[in-house]
Amino acid sequence: MLINRSAIILKATQQAVDWINEVDPIKNQSSLTLKKVREVCLIYLVPEDVETDAHAHSWALNNAEVLLQEFMFGWYQCESLWPKGLGPKMFEKWFDLEYHSMLVDTVDEPITKEEM
Repeated sequence: MLINRSAIILKATQQAVDWINEVDPIKNQSSLTLKKVREVCLIYLVPEDVETDAHAHSWALNNAEVLLQEFMFGWYQCESLWPKGLGPKMFEKWFDLEYHSMLVDTVDEPITKEEM
């Protein structure tokens, strides 16, 4: 069943991976690689009126601070480790964005939601 959303997938860039490794409080473990970090991407359902790559990019930049916060919180909950200046410029350095306009729900169960 086609659903009434589009999706964006945020893939970390090397700059984001460098931050993850730099602030890691457990310095004795091996550094993460870009490939390893990209194995777990953030996928966001966005309104169906986000209809093009350009519109998806604009939507993401308008929500850059929240998207960056969610990414960083997924790695380190201690906000003192987070860099300052969260916004569109940092977002563009930290993520590659993929846009997808057709989402098909293949499960015949209601979608459940919970707070992050």
